[in-house]
Amino acid sequence: MVKGWMGMGTTLSTLSNLAIYIALVVLGAFIGSRNAVRRHPLVWVGKLQFVALMILIVTLGVNLGANDEVISSLGQIGLAAFLITVLALFGSVLALTLLRRFVLKLDRFGLPRGATESARQGGSAGGKADNALTKWIIIAVVLGMLAGRFLLPPSVTAHCGTVINFGLYLLLFMVGMDMGKQGTFLSDIKTAGFQVLLVPVAVCVGTLAFAALAGLFLPLGVKDAMAASAGMGWYSLAPTLLAPYSALVSAIAFLSNVMREIFSILLIPLVAKHLGYVECAALPGAAAMDTVLPVVVGATHERITIYSFTSGVVLSLAVPILVPALVALPF
Repeated sequence: MVKGWMGMGTTLSTLSNLAIYIALVVLGAFIGSRNAVRRHPLVWVGKLQFVALMILIVTLGVNLGANDEVISSLGQIGLAAFLITVLALFGSVLALTLLRRFVLKLDRFGLPRGATESARQGGSAGGKADNALTKWIIIAVVLGMLAGRFLLPPSVTAHCGTVINFGLYLLLFMVGMDMGKQGTFLSDIKTAGFQVLLVPVAVCVGTLAFAALAGLFLPLGVKDAMAASAGMGWYSLAPTLLAPYSALVSAIAFLSNVMREIFSILLIPLVAKHLGYVECAALPGAAAMDTVLPVVVGATHERITIYSFTSGVVLSLAVPILVPALVALPF
C-alpha cells in the first residue's frame, strides 16, 4: 500500500512538473514568435541563456559534490555503476542512430533527407555544437563539485534545489523564445510527427539491452543491471523504487543514474558535432525534458527540442512502471 501511494505521488509530481515545463516552453515560443520580438536581434537573450546554463550546471555540480551518498558510493560500487552507465549510453545512442537513419530518415542535423539545399544549409548553420561549449561545461561541473564538497557550507548547498528549479524555468522559457523567433515551431512539430514517439522507445531498448550486456560481466547479473539502468537518469526516483528489493542494486542505480546525467552533459556537444543532433536526446534519458534540455538545444538546434522534450517526458512517465516490472521478472 505504501509503495502504491509512493508511485501515485511520484506520477502526480511528474505530471505537475511536465505541465510547468510545457507551459514555459509554449509561452516562450508564443512571445518569441511575435513580430515585435522577431524584428529585433535580441543578442542578449543568447548570452543570458549561456550564463543561466552555466549557473545551472555549476549548481548541479555543487548539489552532487555536497551529497555524501554520492561520494561514499564511488569506491564501493563505482566500477559496476560506471560499466552499466557507459554501455547504457552507448546502447541508447546506437539505437537512436539506427532509428534516425533507417526509420525517421533524417540526416545528422535532424532534417529530412529530401530537404532542399537551402534548408539543409540553414539547419546546419543553426547548430551551435563546438569544443568551447564542452570546455565550459567541464569547467562548470568540476568547479561546482569541488565547491560543494570543500567550500560551501550545508546552509548554502541546502538551497541548490531551489536555484536549479528557477534556473531551469528561466532556461526553458528562453528555449521557447528561441524556437518562436526561428519561426519554424509548428513546422518542426509537423516534421517530427508521431514518429517522434519512437525516440524514447529506441532510447529505452538501447539502454536496457546494453545494461544487460554489462550484467554478463558483473556479479549482480543481467536482471539487476537492467533494473539499475531503468531509472533512465532519474537518480532521485530509481533508488527509492529499488530499495525494498535490494540495497546494493539501489545504491548502484543511484550512482549509475547520477553518472548518466553528468556524462551526458559532457558528451552532448561531442555527439552533436561528430555523430548527429537527434542522438543527443538519447544521452540524458529522462533528464532530456528538463535539466539537460538546455544543453541539448545549446549544442544542436531549436528544432531538436521536440525530440528531446518528448523523449524525456515519455521516459519519465515510464520509469515508475519499468523499474518494478524488471524487479518482478522471474529470474
